Amino acid sequence: MARDYKSRAHPKPKKGQTPGWVWFATGVLVGLFAAGLVWLKLGPPAPGSPGSQTAAPRPEPKKEQKPLPPKPRFDFYTELPEMEVVVPEPEPEARPGKATQRPSAAAVTQGAPTASTAYMLQMGSFRKYADADRMKAGLALLGIEARIQKVNIDNRDIFHRVRSGPYYSSRQVNRIRARLRQNGINSLLIKLKK
Repeated sequence: MARDYKSRAHPKPKKGQTPGWVWFATGVLVGLFAAGLVWLKLGPPAPGSPGSQTAAPRPEPKKEQKPLPPKPRFDFYTELPEMEVVVPEPEPEARPGKATQRPSAAAVTQGAPTASTAYMLQMGSFRKYADADRMKAGLALLGIEARIQKVNIDNRDIFHRVRSGPYYSSRQVNRIRARLRQNGINSLLIKLKK
């Protein structure tokens, strides 16, 4: 077996280094000394000194007023939930044989929405915000812009509604509902009152 003939270097003994806690204690003492000097120089005047004779008048204690809740900047948060009407789903009519009658022009214009009619689509209502946000993200991937509306029901249950709209054209509403149905998403049509 090979033997190492080189002599090993012996570590030099350390000359009495000061431990860290001594430096810490010295720093604390110097800091306390400096704080004491500042306090003596800037401290409150003695009770018999001439500066204490002229006391500033005390303001009368004010009555505690509860701050008023901030006035909402927009009214539609309270008005929109009151203006909702659920539109029933039209039932498909049974197709009679080949003898079909075309409705008159007056009947067609009567069912058409006016420019003041607005519709919203509700795709879901969730207790957890994360579920509503997941639905909103899925709708965004389909190209449908949606919002999450937080609703308090009976002052105890909180739901997060995923809604899209308002839409002013029934053609636009039907196109979006068809896209939702193709992707397996049910929607609720809501007619907004004016």
